[in-house]
Amino acid sequence: MPEPCAVLLLTVGTGTRGKPVETILEPFRKSLEAAGAERNILLPSRETEEIARNIQQAFPQFPVEIRPLPEAGDENNADRCFEHYDAVIAELLAAGAAPESVIADITRGTKAMSAALLLAAAVRGVRRVRYLFSEQRNESGVVQPGTERVADIEPSFIFVRQTLLRAGELLRAGDFRAVEKLLAPLMPGKAPPRDRSSQEAAALDWAARFWGAWDRFDYRGAARLLQNQAAGHPQPAHGLLNLLPGPQQEELLAMLASALPEPMGDRVRHCRALAADLLANAERRLAEGRLEEVLVRVYRILELMTTYRLFSHGIDSERVNWNDRRVREWLESRKETGAGSSRPGRALGRRYSAELLVFLEQKQPESRGAKIAAQLAKTGDWLGANDAGLRNGSILIHGLASTSAGVAGQVAGILDRLREFFYNEHSNNRALHEAARFPFSAQ
Repeated sequence: MPEPCAVLLLTVGTGTRGKPVETILEPFRKSLEAAGAERNILLPSRETEEIARNIQQAFPQFPVEIRPLPEAGDENNADRCFEHYDAVIAELLAAGAAPESVIADITRGTKAMSAALLLAAAVRGVRRVRYLFSEQRNESGVVQPGTERVADIEPSFIFVRQTLLRAGELLRAGDFRAVEKLLAPLMPGKAPPRDRSSQEAAALDWAARFWGAWDRFDYRGAARLLQNQAAGHPQPAHGLLNLLPGPQQEELLAMLASALPEPMGDRVRHCRALAADLLANAERRLAEGRLEEVLVRVYRILELMTTYRLFSHGIDSERVNWNDRRVREWLESRKETGAGSSRPGRALGRRYSAELLVFLEQKQPESRGAKIAAQLAKTGDWLGANDAGLRNGSILIHGLASTSAGVAGQVAGILDRLREFFYNEHSNNRALHEAARFPFSAQ
Protein backbone atom coordinates (compact mmCIF):
# COMPACT_ATOMS: atom_id res chain seq x y z
CA MET A 1 0.00 0.00 0.00
CA PRO A 2 1.34 3.45 -0.85
CA GLU A 3 2.86 5.41 2.03
CA PRO A 4 0.65 8.14 3.56
CA CYS A 5 1.49 11.76 2.78
CA ALA A 6 1.00 15.16 4.35
CA VAL A 7 -0.64 16.82 1.34
CA LEU A 8 -2.55 15.34 -1.59
CA LEU A 9 -3.19 17.53 -4.63
CA LEU A 10 -5.94 16.36 -7.00
CA THR A 11 -7.16 17.80 -10.27
CA VAL A 12 -10.94 17.55 -10.70
CA GLY A 13 -12.66 16.58 -13.95
CA THR A 14 -16.29 16.21 -15.01
CA GLY A 15 -16.55 12.44 -14.87
CA THR A 16 -19.23 10.71 -16.93
CA ARG A 17 -22.38 12.75 -16.93
CA GLY A 18 -25.23 10.96 -15.19
CA LYS A 19 -22.84 8.70 -13.29
CA PRO A 20 -21.44 10.91 -10.52
CA VAL A 21 -21.07 8.11 -7.97
CA GLU A 22 -19.28 5.63 -10.23
CA THR A 23 -17.07 8.07 -12.12
CA ILE A 24 -16.46 10.81 -9.54
CA LEU A 25 -17.22 9.97 -5.92
CA GLU A 26 -15.96 6.38 -5.84
CA PRO A 27 -12.67 7.13 -7.61
CA PHE A 28 -12.08 10.13 -5.33
CA ARG A 29 -12.85 8.00 -2.27
CA LYS A 30 -10.16 5.55 -3.38
CA SER A 31 -7.66 8.35 -3.85
CA LEU A 32 -8.43 9.98 -0.50
CA GLU A 33 -8.32 6.70 1.41
CA ALA A 34 -5.10 5.55 -0.25
CA ALA A 35 -3.31 8.80 0.60
CA GLY A 36 -4.50 9.22 4.18
CA ALA A 37 -3.29 12.79 3.88
CA GLU A 38 -3.44 15.50 6.52
CA ARG A 39 -4.61 17.89 3.83
CA ASN A 40 -6.39 17.14 0.56
CA ILE A 41 -6.47 20.01 -1.90
CA LEU A 42 -8.84 19.78 -4.85
CA LEU A 43 -7.80 21.72 -7.95
CA PRO A 44 -10.93 22.08 -10.09
CA SER A 45 -11.64 24.32 -13.03
CA ARG A 46 -14.42 26.86 -12.74
CA GLU A 47 -16.60 24.35 -14.55
CA THR A 48 -15.88 21.57 -12.05
CA GLU A 49 -15.85 23.73 -8.91
CA GLU A 50 -19.36 22.54 -8.01
CA ILE A 51 -18.21 18.92 -8.38
CA ALA A 52 -15.35 19.67 -5.98
CA ARG A 53 -17.80 21.00 -3.40
CA ASN A 54 -19.88 17.83 -3.77
CA ILE A 55 -16.77 15.75 -3.10
CA GLN A 56 -15.99 17.85 -0.04
CA GLN A 57 -19.49 17.33 1.33
CA ALA A 58 -19.57 13.62 0.48
CA PHE A 59 -16.45 12.83 2.50
CA PRO A 60 -16.50 14.86 5.71
CA GLN A 61 -14.05 12.38 7.26
CA PHE A 62 -11.29 13.75 5.03
CA PRO A 63 -9.90 17.32 5.41
CA VAL A 64 -10.64 18.72 1.94
CA GLU A 65 -9.79 22.18 0.61
CA ILE A 66 -10.74 23.64 -2.76
CA ARG A 67 -8.41 25.85 -4.86
CA PRO A 68 -10.08 26.42 -8.24
CA LEU A 69 -8.38 27.82 -11.33
CA PRO A 70 -8.84 31.61 -11.43
CA GLU A 71 -10.80 32.00 -14.65
CA ALA A 72 -13.29 30.05 -16.77
CA GLY A 73 -11.49 28.34 -19.64
CA ASP A 74 -8.16 28.11 -17.78
CA GLU A 75 -8.48 24.33 -17.80
CA ASN A 76 -7.45 24.32 -21.48
CA ASN A 77 -4.52 26.70 -21.01
CA ALA A 78 -1.45 24.82 -19.78
CA ASP A 79 0.38 28.03 -18.82
CA ARG A 80 -2.51 29.29 -16.71
CA CYS A 81 -2.90 25.89 -15.06
CA PHE A 82 0.82 25.69 -14.35
CA GLU A 83 0.88 29.20 -12.87
CA HIS A 84 -1.95 28.32 -10.47
CA TYR A 85 -0.59 24.91 -9.42
CA ASP A 86 2.92 26.27 -9.01
CA ALA A 87 1.61 28.98 -6.66
CA VAL A 88 -0.30 26.40 -4.60
CA ILE A 89 2.76 24.14 -4.25
CA ALA A 90 5.04 27.09 -3.48
CA GLU A 91 2.67 28.16 -0.72
CA LEU A 92 2.71 24.65 0.78
CA LEU A 93 6.49 24.46 0.74
CA ALA A 94 6.84 27.95 2.21
CA ALA A 95 4.55 26.84 5.08
CA GLY A 96 6.92 23.98 5.89
CA ALA A 97 5.70 21.03 3.84
CA ALA A 98 8.55 18.88 2.55
CA PRO A 99 8.47 18.07 -1.19
CA GLU A 100 8.68 14.35 -0.43
CA SER A 101 5.53 14.58 1.70
CA VAL A 102 3.41 15.88 -1.19
CA ILE A 103 1.61 13.76 -3.79
CA ALA A 104 0.27 15.17 -7.04
CA ASP A 105 -2.69 13.16 -8.38
CA ILE A 106 -2.98 13.86 -12.13
CA THR A 107 -5.76 11.36 -12.87
CA ARG A 108 -8.58 13.76 -13.64
CA GLY A 109 -9.30 16.98 -15.48
CA THR A 110 -8.20 18.09 -18.91
CA LYS A 111 -4.89 17.06 -20.42
CA ALA A 112 -3.64 20.59 -19.89
CA MET A 113 -4.49 20.34 -16.18
CA SER A 114 -2.77 16.98 -15.75
CA ALA A 115 0.34 18.04 -17.66
CA ALA A 116 0.57 21.33 -15.79
CA LEU A 117 0.28 19.69 -12.37
CA LEU A 118 2.97 17.15 -13.30
CA LEU A 119 5.32 19.92 -14.43
CA ALA A 120 4.60 22.19 -11.46
CA ALA A 121 5.27 19.29 -9.10
CA ALA A 122 8.52 18.43 -10.90
CA VAL A 123 9.77 22.02 -10.86
CA ARG A 124 9.13 22.27 -7.12
CA GLY A 125 10.79 18.95 -6.31
CA VAL A 126 7.62 16.94 -5.67
CA ARG A 127 8.71 13.48 -6.76
CA ARG A 128 5.55 11.47 -6.10
CA VAL A 129 2.93 11.58 -8.82
CA ARG A 130 -0.24 9.49 -8.56
CA TYR A 131 -2.94 8.38 -10.93
CA LEU A 132 -5.80 5.87 -11.01
CA PHE A 133 -5.77 3.34 -13.80
CA SER A 134 -7.62 0.27 -14.91
CA GLU A 135 -7.09 -2.29 -17.63
CA GLN A 136 -10.83 -2.89 -17.84
CA ARG A 137 -12.72 -0.60 -20.21
CA ASN A 138 -16.23 -0.64 -21.62
CA GLU A 139 -17.20 -0.70 -25.26
CA SER A 140 -16.61 3.06 -25.50
CA GLY A 141 -13.04 2.74 -24.27
CA VAL A 142 -13.86 4.37 -20.92
CA VAL A 143 -12.51 2.87 -17.69
CA GLN A 144 -15.01 0.47 -16.14
CA PRO A 145 -16.23 2.12 -12.91
CA GLY A 146 -15.17 0.30 -9.79
CA THR A 147 -12.09 -1.30 -11.35
CA GLU A 148 -9.67 1.59 -10.76
CA ARG A 149 -6.38 1.02 -8.96
CA VAL A 150 -4.00 3.53 -7.39
CA ALA A 151 -0.52 3.76 -8.91
CA ASP A 152 2.39 5.97 -7.93
CA ILE A 153 5.15 6.97 -10.30
CA GLU A 154 8.33 8.90 -9.66
CA PRO A 155 9.24 10.89 -12.76
CA SER A 156 12.93 10.64 -11.95
CA PHE A 157 14.05 11.40 -15.50
CA ILE A 158 12.47 14.86 -15.25
CA PHE A 159 14.54 15.65 -12.16
CA VAL A 160 17.70 14.22 -13.66
CA ARG A 161 17.20 16.27 -16.82
CA GLN A 162 16.56 19.41 -14.74
CA THR A 163 19.76 18.75 -12.82
CA LEU A 164 21.80 18.20 -15.98
CA LEU A 165 20.47 21.35 -17.62
CA ARG A 166 21.21 23.35 -14.48
CA ALA A 167 24.69 21.85 -14.29
CA GLY A 168 25.33 22.89 -17.89
CA GLU A 169 24.25 26.44 -17.12
CA LEU A 170 26.49 26.62 -14.06
CA LEU A 171 29.41 25.22 -16.03
CA ARG A 172 29.03 27.90 -18.71
CA ALA A 173 28.87 30.50 -15.94
CA GLY A 174 32.14 29.19 -14.51
CA ASP A 175 30.70 27.98 -11.19
CA PHE A 176 32.63 24.73 -11.30
CA ARG A 177 32.34 23.77 -7.63
CA ALA A 178 28.57 24.21 -7.78
CA VAL A 179 28.43 21.77 -10.71
CA GLU A 180 30.32 19.13 -8.73
CA LYS A 181 27.99 19.51 -5.73
CA LEU A 182 24.86 19.50 -7.89
CA LEU A 183 25.85 16.31 -9.69
CA ALA A 184 27.09 14.43 -6.62
CA PRO A 185 23.69 12.77 -5.90
CA LEU A 186 23.59 11.42 -9.46
CA MET A 187 26.99 9.77 -9.11
CA PRO A 188 27.07 7.73 -5.88
CA GLY A 189 30.51 6.27 -5.51
CA LYS A 190 31.41 7.53 -9.01
CA ALA A 191 29.78 4.41 -10.47
CA PRO A 192 30.44 3.78 -14.19
CA PRO A 193 27.79 5.46 -16.36
CA ARG A 194 25.14 3.11 -17.70
CA ASP A 195 22.67 5.23 -19.65
CA ARG A 196 22.61 8.53 -21.50
CA SER A 197 21.79 10.62 -18.42
CA SER A 198 24.54 9.08 -16.32
CA GLN A 199 26.97 9.54 -19.21
CA GLU A 200 26.07 13.23 -19.39
CA ALA A 201 26.41 13.57 -15.63
CA ALA A 202 29.85 11.92 -15.71
CA ALA A 203 30.96 14.14 -18.60
CA LEU A 204 29.75 17.32 -16.88
CA ASP A 205 31.35 16.28 -13.60
CA TRP A 206 34.65 15.62 -15.32
CA ALA A 207 34.44 18.94 -17.18
CA ALA A 208 33.73 20.83 -13.94
CA ARG A 209 36.74 19.27 -12.25
CA PHE A 210 39.03 19.68 -15.27
CA TRP A 211 38.17 23.26 -16.21
CA GLY A 212 37.81 24.21 -12.54
CA ALA A 213 41.36 23.06 -11.87
CA TRP A 214 42.60 25.02 -14.89
CA ASP A 215 40.62 28.10 -13.83
CA ARG A 216 42.24 28.14 -10.38
CA PHE A 217 45.72 27.66 -11.94
CA ASP A 218 46.05 24.03 -10.86
CA TYR A 219 47.57 23.15 -14.20
CA ARG A 220 49.06 19.85 -13.09
CA GLY A 221 45.77 18.73 -11.61
CA ALA A 222 44.01 19.58 -14.87
CA ALA A 223 46.67 17.70 -16.84
CA ARG A 224 46.13 14.59 -14.69
CA LEU A 225 42.37 14.77 -15.27
CA LEU A 226 42.96 15.09 -19.01
CA GLN A 227 45.23 12.06 -18.95
CA ASN A 228 42.58 10.07 -17.05
CA GLN A 229 39.92 11.09 -19.55
CA ALA A 230 42.08 9.98 -22.44
CA ALA A 231 42.64 6.65 -20.68
CA GLY A 232 38.94 5.79 -20.86
CA HIS A 233 37.19 7.99 -18.34
CA PRO A 234 33.86 9.70 -19.18
CA GLN A 235 33.40 10.75 -22.78
CA PRO A 236 31.04 13.65 -23.50
CA ALA A 237 27.58 12.68 -24.67
CA HIS A 238 26.06 14.08 -27.87
CA GLY A 239 25.84 17.88 -27.72
CA LEU A 240 28.55 18.13 -25.05
CA LEU A 241 31.61 17.75 -27.27
CA ASN A 242 32.90 21.23 -26.50
CA LEU A 243 33.58 20.16 -22.91
CA LEU A 244 36.85 18.69 -24.13
CA PRO A 245 39.92 20.80 -24.87
CA GLY A 246 41.13 21.02 -28.45
CA PRO A 247 44.67 20.16 -29.60
CA GLN A 248 45.90 23.76 -29.12
CA GLN A 249 44.48 23.81 -25.60
CA GLU A 250 46.09 20.48 -24.75
CA GLU A 251 49.42 21.84 -25.97
CA LEU A 252 49.01 25.01 -23.94
CA LEU A 253 48.05 23.08 -20.80
CA ALA A 254 51.07 20.83 -21.16
CA MET A 255 53.30 23.90 -21.24
CA LEU A 256 51.55 25.51 -18.27
CA ALA A 257 51.76 22.30 -16.25
CA SER A 258 55.50 21.92 -16.85
CA ALA A 259 58.20 23.36 -14.60
CA LEU A 260 59.80 26.66 -15.52
CA PRO A 261 62.59 25.81 -17.99
CA GLU A 262 66.19 26.78 -17.28
CA PRO A 263 67.10 28.18 -20.74
CA MET A 264 66.04 31.81 -21.00
CA GLY A 265 64.51 31.40 -24.46
CA ASP A 266 62.28 28.61 -23.22
CA ARG A 267 61.30 30.76 -20.24
CA VAL A 268 60.06 33.44 -22.61
CA ARG A 269 57.71 30.98 -24.31
CA HIS A 270 56.56 29.57 -20.98
CA CYS A 271 55.80 33.01 -19.54
CA ARG A 272 53.98 34.14 -22.69
CA ALA A 273 51.69 31.15 -22.19
CA LEU A 274 51.15 32.16 -18.55
CA ALA A 275 50.31 35.72 -19.57
CA ALA A 276 47.82 34.44 -22.17
CA ASP A 277 46.13 32.27 -19.57
CA LEU A 278 46.00 35.12 -17.06
CA LEU A 279 44.35 37.29 -19.71
CA ALA A 280 41.68 34.66 -20.37
CA ASN A 281 41.23 34.22 -16.63
CA ALA A 282 40.77 37.98 -16.22
CA GLU A 283 38.09 37.90 -18.92
CA ARG A 284 36.21 35.23 -16.97
CA ARG A 285 36.46 37.30 -13.80
CA LEU A 286 35.12 40.30 -15.72
CA ALA A 287 32.14 38.24 -16.93
CA GLU A 288 31.45 37.36 -13.29
CA GLY A 289 31.66 41.00 -12.24
CA ARG A 290 34.70 40.40 -10.00
CA LEU A 291 36.39 43.64 -10.99
CA GLU A 292 38.95 43.80 -8.19
CA GLU A 293 40.36 40.46 -9.33
CA VAL A 294 40.47 41.71 -12.92
CA LEU A 295 42.65 44.66 -11.97
CA VAL A 296 45.05 42.51 -9.96
CA ARG A 297 45.43 40.24 -12.99
CA VAL A 298 46.01 43.27 -15.24
CA TYR A 299 48.95 44.26 -13.09
CA ARG A 300 50.32 40.71 -12.98
CA ILE A 301 50.15 40.37 -16.77
CA LEU A 302 52.12 43.58 -17.25
CA GLU A 303 54.63 42.44 -14.65
CA LEU A 304 54.94 39.07 -16.35
CA MET A 305 55.42 40.63 -19.77
CA THR A 306 58.18 42.82 -18.38
CA THR A 307 59.78 39.75 -16.81
CA TYR A 308 59.84 37.68 -19.96
CA ARG A 309 61.00 40.59 -22.11
CA LEU A 310 64.03 40.70 -19.78
CA PHE A 311 64.39 36.95 -20.15
CA SER A 312 64.80 37.54 -23.87
CA HIS A 313 67.87 39.62 -22.95
CA GLY A 314 69.17 36.84 -20.71
CA ILE A 315 68.31 38.66 -17.46
CA ASP A 316 66.27 37.20 -14.61
CA SER A 317 64.67 40.07 -12.70
CA GLU A 318 64.26 37.82 -9.64
CA ARG A 319 67.99 37.00 -9.46
CA VAL A 320 69.86 39.90 -11.01
CA ASN A 321 73.54 39.47 -11.72
CA TRP A 322 74.99 42.80 -10.64
CA ASN A 323 78.26 41.97 -12.34
CA ASP A 324 76.51 41.93 -15.70
CA ARG A 325 78.00 44.81 -17.71
CA ARG A 326 74.59 45.91 -18.98
CA VAL A 327 73.17 46.04 -15.48
CA ARG A 328 76.11 48.09 -14.22
CA GLU A 329 75.71 50.52 -17.10
CA TRP A 330 72.02 50.88 -16.29
CA LEU A 331 72.83 51.67 -12.66
CA GLU A 332 75.37 54.28 -13.75
CA SER A 333 72.82 55.87 -16.08
CA ARG A 334 70.37 56.17 -13.21
CA LYS A 335 72.96 58.12 -11.23
CA GLU A 336 73.65 60.41 -14.16
CA THR A 337 69.98 61.20 -14.66
CA GLY A 338 69.39 61.70 -10.94
CA ALA A 339 67.02 58.76 -10.79
CA GLY A 340 68.87 57.40 -7.78
CA SER A 341 72.24 56.09 -6.74
CA SER A 342 71.20 53.22 -4.51
CA ARG A 343 71.19 49.75 -5.96
CA PRO A 344 67.80 47.97 -5.88
CA GLY A 345 67.50 44.69 -4.00
CA ARG A 346 68.48 41.38 -5.56
CA ALA A 347 65.00 41.04 -7.08
CA LEU A 348 63.77 43.91 -9.24
CA GLY A 349 60.20 45.09 -8.84
CA ARG A 350 58.14 45.92 -11.90
CA ARG A 351 59.15 49.59 -11.98
CA TYR A 352 62.87 48.84 -11.92
CA SER A 353 62.43 45.95 -14.33
CA ALA A 354 60.65 48.24 -16.80
CA GLU A 355 63.40 50.87 -16.43
CA LEU A 356 66.08 48.26 -17.12
CA LEU A 357 64.14 46.99 -20.14
CA VAL A 358 63.88 50.51 -21.57
CA PHE A 359 67.62 50.97 -21.07
CA LEU A 360 68.39 47.72 -22.89
CA GLU A 361 66.18 48.61 -25.84
CA GLN A 362 67.26 52.26 -26.20
CA LYS A 363 70.12 51.44 -28.56
CA GLN A 364 67.45 51.12 -31.24
CA PRO A 365 64.95 53.79 -30.12
CA GLU A 366 62.65 53.33 -33.11
CA SER A 367 62.59 49.55 -32.90
CA ARG A 368 59.50 47.57 -32.01
CA GLY A 369 61.18 46.35 -28.82
CA ALA A 370 61.88 49.90 -27.69
CA LYS A 371 58.26 50.92 -28.21
CA ILE A 372 57.01 47.92 -26.25
CA ALA A 373 59.47 48.67 -23.42
CA ALA A 374 58.30 52.29 -23.30
CA GLN A 375 54.68 51.18 -23.03
CA LEU A 376 55.51 48.76 -20.24
CA ALA A 377 57.31 51.53 -18.37
CA LYS A 378 54.49 54.08 -18.73
CA THR A 379 51.21 52.20 -18.77
CA GLY A 380 49.18 55.21 -17.76
CA ASP A 381 49.72 56.76 -21.19
CA TRP A 382 47.80 54.01 -23.02
CA LEU A 383 46.13 51.77 -20.47
CA GLY A 384 43.95 54.49 -19.01
CA ALA A 385 45.16 53.74 -15.51
CA ASN A 386 48.44 53.54 -13.66
CA ASP A 387 48.89 49.79 -13.21
CA ALA A 388 51.06 50.10 -10.11
CA GLY A 389 48.52 52.40 -8.49
CA LEU A 390 45.68 50.02 -9.25
CA ARG A 391 47.64 47.06 -7.97
CA ASN A 392 49.12 48.57 -4.82
CA GLY A 393 45.87 50.29 -3.89
CA SER A 394 43.79 47.11 -4.19
CA ILE A 395 42.30 45.61 -1.08
CA LEU A 396 43.60 42.26 -2.37
CA ILE A 397 47.22 43.46 -2.20
CA HIS A 398 48.19 46.42 0.02
CA GLY A 399 45.15 48.68 0.11
CA LEU A 400 42.37 49.01 2.64
CA ALA A 401 39.59 49.70 0.15
CA SER A 402 38.38 48.53 -3.24
CA THR A 403 40.26 49.99 -6.18
CA SER A 404 37.72 48.78 -8.72
CA ALA A 405 34.86 50.69 -7.13
CA GLY A 406 36.27 53.96 -8.41
CA VAL A 407 36.88 52.74 -11.94
CA ALA A 408 34.12 50.14 -12.37
CA GLY A 409 33.02 51.59 -15.70
CA GLN A 410 36.58 51.57 -17.05
CA VAL A 411 37.63 47.99 -16.25
CA ALA A 412 36.31 46.44 -19.47
CA GLY A 413 38.13 49.10 -21.51
CA ILE A 414 41.35 48.59 -19.56
CA LEU A 415 41.18 44.87 -20.31
CA ASP A 416 40.48 45.54 -23.99
CA ARG A 417 43.56 47.77 -24.29
CA LEU A 418 45.70 45.24 -22.45
CA ARG A 419 44.51 42.48 -24.81
CA GLU A 420 45.42 44.57 -27.86
CA PHE A 421 48.83 45.35 -26.39
CA PHE A 422 49.47 41.67 -25.67
CA TYR A 423 48.48 40.70 -29.21
CA ASN A 424 50.89 43.28 -30.63
CA GLU A 425 53.75 42.17 -28.40
CA HIS A 426 54.27 38.92 -30.30
CA SER A 427 52.69 37.32 -33.35
CA ASN A 428 51.83 34.10 -31.48
CA ASN A 429 50.12 35.74 -28.52
CA ARG A 430 46.65 35.84 -30.07
CA ALA A 431 46.71 32.08 -30.69
CA LEU A 432 47.91 31.45 -27.14
CA HIS A 433 45.13 33.59 -25.74
CA GLU A 434 42.46 31.92 -27.85
CA ALA A 435 43.70 28.53 -26.66
CA ALA A 436 43.44 29.73 -23.06
CA ARG A 437 39.76 30.61 -23.45
CA PHE A 438 37.35 27.91 -22.33
CA PRO A 439 35.31 26.72 -25.33
CA PHE A 440 31.91 26.67 -23.62
CA SER A 441 32.03 30.02 -21.82
CA ALA A 442 30.76 33.28 -23.29
CA GLN A 443 33.63 35.81 -23.35
